[in-house]
Amino acid sequence: MPTHRSSLLLAAALGVALSGCGRAAPDGAVATGDAYIAIRDGLAIVRARGLPDASIAADGALRIGETAIATTPAQREQLARFHAEAVALRDDGIATGRAGLAVAGHAIGAVISGLAGGDPDRIDKDVDARARIVEARARKLCADLAQLRTTQDAIASALPAFRPYARISADDADRCKR
Repeated sequence: MPTHRSSLLLAAALGVALSGCGRAAPDGAVATGDAYIAIRDGLAIVRARGLPDASIAADGALRIGETAIATTPAQREQLARFHAEAVALRDDGIATGRAGLAVAGHAIGAVISGLAGGDPDRIDKDVDARARIVEARARKLCADLAQLRTTQDAIASALPAFRPYARISADDADRCKR
């Protein structure tokens, strides 16, 4: 049976693992390589160093800088999927962060009450159960990132104008899983 110390270490490890899903960037975006993706004003904004922003609307409309990019219906569908997946990644990231904070807050309270009440075994049970919820959310977050990468790569193959913005790498997805 794990100890309350191992539960607290698990919560800390989850926090570190989640940082592998992307570094913090301006506007609460997820950073990958030398780029980041943010959701702002209903648009998925992809920023890459040295390039104008690419913005993708929910309907799949693509703008690079101030220029609207002509796309086929199939490309628009892929871009709309990218937008939806970027929103899901952001939403799942927020939910995972909140769950992690809740586990940390609960762990502190559980340690205090468990030690004060003379029942340290209860600490493990409480914190471990809550940590499993965060683990599940973290796995979902990593799956979101991997799916977004797959969609990004399909768009980059079909739409040369988007290729410079395809910055989510296999390493980014692998780091998240670890």
